Amino acid sequence: MNTVEQQVTAELDRLAADEPLSCRARHLARLSGGRFDVLVIGGGITGAGIALDAVARGLSVALVEAGDFASGTSSRSSKMIHGGFRYLQTGDVALVRESLRERHALQRNAPHLVRVMPFMIPLFLKGGVINPKLSRALGGALWSYQLAGAWRLGRRHRRLSHDEVARHMPSLDMARIGAGYMFHDLRADDARLVLAVLASAATRGACVVNHARCVGLSDCRKGIRTARIAVDGEETDVSARMVVNATGVWAQKFLEAVSVHSPRKLAPAKGTHIVVPHALVRNDVAVSLPVASDRRTVSVVDEGPFAYIGSTETTDPADVDKPSVTENDISYILDGINRHLVRPVTPSDIISGWAGFRPLIADGKSARSSDLSRRHSIEQEADRLITVTGGKLTTYREMAEGTVDVICQVLDHKARCTTRKLRLHGYHAGASHLARGERLDKRYGDRAAAVQRLSRLAPELGTTITPNGDTTLAEAVWGLRAEMATTLVDALFRRTRIATFDGRAVLADAAGIAMRVGRAVGWGANRIGAEIALLDSTLRQELGVLALDLPQPPHTHSREDTP
Repeated sequence: MNTVEQQVTAELDRLAADEPLSCRARHLARLSGGRFDVLVIGGGITGAGIALDAVARGLSVALVEAGDFASGTSSRSSKMIHGGFRYLQTGDVALVRESLRERHALQRNAPHLVRVMPFMIPLFLKGGVINPKLSRALGGALWSYQLAGAWRLGRRHRRLSHDEVARHMPSLDMARIGAGYMFHDLRADDARLVLAVLASAATRGACVVNHARCVGLSDCRKGIRTARIAVDGEETDVSARMVVNATGVWAQKFLEAVSVHSPRKLAPAKGTHIVVPHALVRNDVAVSLPVASDRRTVSVVDEGPFAYIGSTETTDPADVDKPSVTENDISYILDGINRHLVRPVTPSDIISGWAGFRPLIADGKSARSSDLSRRHSIEQEADRLITVTGGKLTTYREMAEGTVDVICQVLDHKARCTTRKLRLHGYHAGASHLARGERLDKRYGDRAAAVQRLSRLAPELGTTITPNGDTTLAEAVWGLRAEMATTLVDALFRRTRIATFDGRAVLADAAGIAMRVGRAVGWGANRIGAEIALLDSTLRQELGVLALDLPQPPHTHSREDTP
């Protein structure tokens, strides 16, 4: 290691020293053989929210996640913090009000992670005119949305002229569009929201460990359950007065594995998004467009140099362990979007994509995933064992509050929920007023200065990971050293999001990226080789058909090399 690398390492150690997720070994030492009030199994947004609420009420908490934090549904959403405007169509006004209330709480508690998202709904012509009945109905629904709680954003919906619609998305075929409406919701980086919630929990004393799988759970004895946790090639026992199954779409599998019967059935719904260069669609707001083949819509959302389009919603019998972009997914999205564009998007334009499964609760009435409830369920499955299923990203905090209310009742622990006004890790008072270009501030909040300082330590760290994106090498290094990323896959998919939004470019240069990151963090040749193999195989699985035309790496590595 040369002098420059030594200086970089020393400064990085200093910058990351006080980060609550910087030392996985310390969390693991507390976990091994430990005894807690609450053990949360599952490190997505639901489990993270429960861990934060419980530790904020004075309970001792441990959380384990079989993969990486947010590696399931919680990094594969549409990344919208929305009030559920379309739920008004089904008459579920209570869910809309709850969602709008939680939307406001998140905007208050994490302005560095969420931002206002203008949303445009074009009004289409039929016989050369706009259907007045449809226009009035949509306007009335938007007023209902406003009155249900959307007013808290301080913005009103409004009618758009034909020319205003064209200015917001010049790629639209305006010959078929007469006018439009604009309303406002919020958006967030879903995976970074999970990390912020976990970091907030860890700051208050929670023990959180990723890549730690629960492989067994004892019966309740004298008010205690003991979980067997497999982590880093070894197994350890962790005891808890309450165990929470927050494993999302894997909730039933977990209960079956520990021999607990549950009458509820999940109906995982697959959602897929594709990513294209923003220059192809040129939208400056999110746009909702109807799909001709069914009653659903696809949304086009701008994301810096990229735009993502989705999602599908199917209950095809697919493997929830290996969500992947398929030909059918691409056909559905392209068929839905291209009928509205002057210049159609082709499969060769797609630069990335992702798929995931939502843990919807089956009601036995409808096979259509769009008809399934977005409400959540909190059930005590057995003595000292609770399962939380369903729900959505926006209402995670309310789900957590309800779950911890049950825990406190069982444990006779009298403490009120404090998360409604609890500021999340990285809180930046001025974040909601940041200019569009201040990207790091909107991702890292008050930690942005540390990431910026890191990028200046050496010229290489300030360079972008892919030519298309604006994510720098420093951000990947920060993820590995300060945010408990254990592999390059963790860093590129969930600490940064460059593998999500520019997956084909990352796959094409997997070896080069691994070597650049490896040099920065001091990996040896074997570790770099193992990281290349893991990144390549993960991307091929995630991208599915989008990776078929990209060449395989020149050689593979043994399983012993895998980090």
